[in-house]
Amino acid sequence: MPVVQRRHFLGLLGGLLGAAGALPGRGLAASGTLRIGLKSLPGGLNPLTVNDLVARQVLGSMYESLTTVDSKGRILPGLATRWEASDDARRWRLTIRDGVTFHTGRPLTALDVKRSFEAALGGDGANFALLALSKVRGFRELRAKTAGDLSGITVVDDRTLEVACDEPCAVFPFARLNIVDVEAVGQAGPEWFRTLSAGTGPYRLVRSSDGIRMDVEANPNWRGGSVPFERVSFLATGIGNDGITLFNDSQIDFTFVDTDALRGVMDDPGFKRSLSSVPRMQMRVVALDPRRVKAFGDLRVRRAMSLLIDRAAMAERFFRGVAAVHNGIVPPALLSNERLEPLAYDPMLAKRLLEEAGYPEGRGIEPFQVTVVPEYRREFVYYVSQWNNAGIPAKLVMAPRQEFISRSRRREYDAFLFGWTATYPDPMNFLDELFSSGSRFNPVGWTSAQFDRLIEQAMAIPDPDRRAEVYKDAEALVMRDLPVIPLVVPDYVALRGNVLSDNFITPFGGLNFG
Repeated sequence: MPVVQRRHFLGLLGGLLGAAGALPGRGLAASGTLRIGLKSLPGGLNPLTVNDLVARQVLGSMYESLTTVDSKGRILPGLATRWEASDDARRWRLTIRDGVTFHTGRPLTALDVKRSFEAALGGDGANFALLALSKVRGFRELRAKTAGDLSGITVVDDRTLEVACDEPCAVFPFARLNIVDVEAVGQAGPEWFRTLSAGTGPYRLVRSSDGIRMDVEANPNWRGGSVPFERVSFLATGIGNDGITLFNDSQIDFTFVDTDALRGVMDDPGFKRSLSSVPRMQMRVVALDPRRVKAFGDLRVRRAMSLLIDRAAMAERFFRGVAAVHNGIVPPALLSNERLEPLAYDPMLAKRLLEEAGYPEGRGIEPFQVTVVPEYRREFVYYVSQWNNAGIPAKLVMAPRQEFISRSRRREYDAFLFGWTATYPDPMNFLDELFSSGSRFNPVGWTSAQFDRLIEQAMAIPDPDRRAEVYKDAEALVMRDLPVIPLVVPDYVALRGNVLSDNFITPFGGLNFG
């Protein structure tokens, strides 16, 4: 996509919006159209290989999974109406919903679910499906291309699947796995997702302009019945205050508010009726890579850096009270863990720990960079200044979003903001997928044999209450070693027109299109 200057970009976007019809006053969708502003739209929105939150938000309008989550975080039936686990959680039996039709017109069967799993594993690179399917028998062979199917998935009949795992997997049905008409996809070619709508969701694809706009229309055959809007348009607004400007000018009906813009919006009485917020099911941390900075390998240095952050003050003053202090790596709404110590603010203790580690007033720590995307600059100015005031030689660096995502996944930064949003309401989404030694998304390469054993133990417990007790021990183990520094977690804050309800945003970063 050619580079578009900010002023030209806004003018171009305004022209696209104007072409859709006359613009209504704030809060009214044009001709049954809901217009959603997002900072950016990924160039390729392939539901089989999705690996970022924005893509998941858009694709959620068109594609469904085995289970779904309501606005309070409860797991509900999706394309599966029933799921039963064996006592050791190594085998699952899934009942697939009857009467569901793909956008292509084909009826959904259990075979389509199996084919969707296999297609999601057929490509290269990391995606959410790898996490969800990694324990299914035949996963390694399919990824290595030494087998053509997932041997652990058995199609019993059109409505029934049996899943066999090499290891216990107590959360298998809850992961987000987009189910796709793979037969139609195969006929359409490798770039099928740009023109073909092959899901079962409430909306279906109309057109897509890479990186700028995507339009979807109501699916008349959706299993959930009628939907609130005839059409939904997703529009890239750019970073900064551009989305707020477009909302204020009545050119979009919904936009998330960036962290750096939050105070201005919260303090403006003109936005009061349009504000909507929901707590995030998210972990936000500073990832510290000890391979790149020797001092990060010392627990006393990591603790000192954590003790220099006044989280309560950040939540109240910087985030205007729409934020939460998490004392661990799992959101408290998912795991209330009394075994964790509060994350204190104590500059004097931080100073003593640096001295004990052999770095009095930060002397001897090699200079390092803390890398973030531009919308978090103001927040991180505070963190870096706190470390600098204690003598820790940190420098704040901005990186473009796509570059940041790819380089942070390759661990090419000394220290960086790492965020992870739950795709399903279970602590395993944070513990196993981020801190197990074999995880592809482990932000700093932290390993612990004891932690791995606890996760294996939890995976074999189908009962969620019993499983939670093991989770608490696992989380406490991570926090004692502190491989990452937890930060304040702001709510999802958005500006919405009055055509949308407060539960349009879910705690998992999704949008409630049904």
